[in-house]
Order: sequence, then C-alpha cells, then structure tokens
Amino acid sequence: MSENADSVRDVADMAADLGGSRWWWAGYGVINMIVGLLALAWPGATIVVLAIVFAVQLFVLGVFRIVLAFAIPDASSAAKVLSVVLGVLALIVGVLCLRSPQQTVVVLTLVLGGFWLIHGVVDIVAGIGGRGQPGRGWTIIGGVIGLVGGIVVLSSPQATAVTFAWLLGILLVLQGIIAIVVAFKLPRTTAPASTTRLGATADPGRHVSG
Repeated sequence: MSENADSVRDVADMAADLGGSRWWWAGYGVINMIVGLLALAWPGATIVVLAIVFAVQLFVLGVFRIVLAFAIPDASSAAKVLSVVLGVLALIVGVLCLRSPQQTVVVLTLVLGGFWLIHGVVDIVAGIGGRGQPGRGWTIIGGVIGLVGGIVVLSSPQATAVTFAWLLGILLVLQGIIAIVVAFKLPRTTAPASTTRLGATADPGRHVSG
C-alpha cells in the first residue's frame, strides 16, 4: 500500500516540477503560436484540416492544464480540481473535433468558442485568486483574451472557414505570447513541490533546475 502511495507522490512531484518549469510554459506558448500562425497562413485550409489542427492544440492544452494543477501546491483544492476539469474538457473537445472533422463551421464555432469562453473565465478567476504567484497579471490578461475571443467566435456562427481560422488563429498567437511571457516570469530554480510553493525562495543548498 505504501509503495503505491509513494508512486503516486513521485508522479505528483514530477508533474509539479514539470508544471513549474519555465520550459514547460515556453513550449506550450510556442506550440500555440505555431498552430495560430498555421491557421493564419493557410487561408485555403478546409474545415477538416482546421478541425484537426485545432484538435492537436486542444490535446496539448489539456495535458498542460492537468500538469499545471500540480505545479502550485499552495493553491486551493478547488483551483486544482478546476484546472484538471478544464484540461479534461480540452481533451474531450479535441476528440469531438477529430471524431467529426467534416462538421460545419457553425458546429466548430459553437464548440471551440464555448470552450475558449470557459477557459478565459477560469484563467481570470485563477489569476485574481493567485496572489503572490509569478505571472499572475499576465494570467488575467490571457484570461481576458480567451474570454473576448470566445465571445467573438460565438457571435460569428455564420462565419466562413477563412474567417473562423483567422479568429482562432489570432487568439492562439496571443495566448502563445502570454504563455512565453509567463515563462520568463518564473524563477530559474524552484524547490520541490512538496516543500515550496511555486515562486518561493528555495533552500540555497538545494536547487532543482526548472
């Protein structure tokens, strides 16, 4: 029983170290920007291609949010659960995009617009409640961008595939920039998640690269 508990703690610590790493945030930001730029630079893409491209981004986002739930041990249980739920929701929406890639622009607009609206609200709430956390202000800004982007997408149900790609492409590029900025706000070294909250000063004699 204790071995199972130790294994769970080891996985949680690894997820916490990974989620608190600036390279994890930077990598997520770069992927977002690549997907966004692909959507912007591919005006002739079909709705099938767009569904696949955005599904890939949602899978990355889902994993990112789930890992992030372990990165700030001092966060409330509600905040952690919310991050995990949002990550799982991103994975589900990604599967929906892949399951019926030939669906209409209207369906994709409702699904992805609704998701980004929820994502934006969650980031705003997390940023407001995360006092003392590095990059808190940028998290709120990212949430506002997601919220506004979701509303704009939802308000354009009759948009063409090109317009749809432009709207979500711009949103993802902006989200990518925000994630990269947050990455540079994170400390270069952090103590293990089980002993130190993200951004706190670690024991001078023990550092973990991040």
